[in-house]
Amino acid sequence: MATYQNSPAPRPQKNRTPLLAGIIAVLLIAVAVLGVSFMNRGTENAQLSTELVEMEQFKAQAEKQYYESLAELEEMRGSNDELNALIDQQKEELRLQNEKITSLTRDSRNLGAARKELADLRTKASGYLAELEELRERNAQLTEDRDRLANERDLLNNDLQVSQQTNEQLNSERAVLVSEREKLANQNSALSRKVDVASVIKTNNVTVEGQKQRNSGRWVGRNNAKNVERIYVCFNSLDNAVAEPGEETFQMRIIDPTGSTMSIEAEGSGVLTTSDGEQVPYTKNVPFSFEGDAANHCAEWNVPGQEYAEGIYTIELYNKGNLVGNTQLELK
Repeated sequence: MATYQNSPAPRPQKNRTPLLAGIIAVLLIAVAVLGVSFMNRGTENAQLSTELVEMEQFKAQAEKQYYESLAELEEMRGSNDELNALIDQQKEELRLQNEKITSLTRDSRNLGAARKELADLRTKASGYLAELEELRERNAQLTEDRDRLANERDLLNNDLQVSQQTNEQLNSERAVLVSEREKLANQNSALSRKVDVASVIKTNNVTVEGQKQRNSGRWVGRNNAKNVERIYVCFNSLDNAVAEPGEETFQMRIIDPTGSTMSIEAEGSGVLTTSDGEQVPYTKNVPFSFEGDAANHCAEWNVPGQEYAEGIYTIELYNKGNLVGNTQLELK
């Protein structure tokens, strides 16, 4: 009886298509990256080449401009020592400017800065030429004036004696005019001072009182420092026929027992200049409309929270820098 052996079953063959597709995709990406890299490098090389060409063109342009400017300056040279010294100075300044441009052109990245320096060199060169032309014209005018004066001198020499007499007469007349002018100026100054002094509005009957406000709102006088809430000043302004009608101002100054001026800038305090030029602080302005006649005025110094010390307070009134009234207040 025959014996049969079973042959092993064939293994199923794996599908390698996805693996090959992945390898191909990786290769394509690598090729793309290399291609972009080469393209970028080619662009950079082209840009660098363009910049180098521009820089070489700029160097030639800058050198041409520099030597043309030197030549133009040399054309202005002449026999005038002052003019020639100025030309040498300007050429040296252009040389330094050109060296700066040359230094910048060693790197193409500095092309923008080099162009700016070249524009500055052109501006300087144009300015130098204008300056030299002006100086040359001035020198020509001076030469013309010198020749004219020489001719006039020759003419004057023919009649020197008459000219001397005329000059002496003119000098005498001028001395008289100067003396009269100085006299008139002194008179005007003195008159102006008199007018200023006469226009000062004086005061009288200056009174001052420490006051406290009652619950009813009425203010009553107090001489106890702890009870005083404000200082109240009243006075009369006198008539003045010299002062111009219009807005006028008195400066009121309150000096505390320590000798310090009570002043708060936010409350209108400031500094006035007296007729003697002294700087004096004041407590507040007392503005009023002046009609030429006498009038009564009152002003208060009322600052919330203000504390008053015991002692004597001096009140001064100023108009146009002049002390026109004063009085005192004693708080106990």
